[in-house]
Amino acid sequence: MQRSDILAFLGSLSITGLLVWGLVYFINTWWARLPKAVALAVCILLAVMVIGYPIHALARWSDRYLARTLEAKIQGERKD
Repeated sequence: MQRSDILAFLGSLSITGLLVWGLVYFINTWWARLPKAVALAVCILLAVMVIGYPIHALARWSDRYLARTLEAKIQGERKD
């Protein structure tokens, strides 16, 4: 794992934490104040973001890792 991977992981973890905090804050503070249809729509949107962002970040990391691995393999074959 490279340094850029660790920074990306920490950034992704912090964004996910903020999204979870936002979802909890929304439910605790705004749920009773908004009409139920609006509150439910916003809650579903936030929940999809909380679930989807880490999956998306992992997919991006996996693509970068695969590209580095393939590039290293190609460079190794060229040297032979």
